[in-house]
Amino acid sequence: MLNRAYKNLGDYSAERQKWAKAAKYYKLCNDYECLSNSYYKLEDFEALALLIESLPQASPMLEGIGETFKNMGLCKEAVDAFVKFGDVKRAVDCCILLNQWHLAVELAETHNLVQIEPLLQRYA
Repeated sequence: MLNRAYKNLGDYSAERQKWAKAAKYYKLCNDYECLSNSYYKLEDFEALALLIESLPQASPMLEGIGETFKNMGLCKEAVDAFVKFGDVKRAVDCCILLNQWHLAVELAETHNLVQIEPLLQRYA
């Protein structure tokens, strides 16, 4: 019942675009989806990056958070989300898109991707 009350308070605050208050209540009720949206609206990307650690492996939210970071140009955070989601290929593609070649090569070597040869040739 307490979680439902926190969720309702978070929704109430979000409807009024009081994102800091909404984030506080969503965190109390562990509503990670709404919490991530609140952090995005607040442009609190550090807190959003910390949220990645709180989510379980392969959570569908990780994919969305990774895309958000990729679109914002924050490569390391996007890679963290994609790797935890289980999509290393997408993490490498993100690195290439954002011209973080050293990180792309490091990921490919660490996770034994078979496509590492063309990647190294492009890097060279």
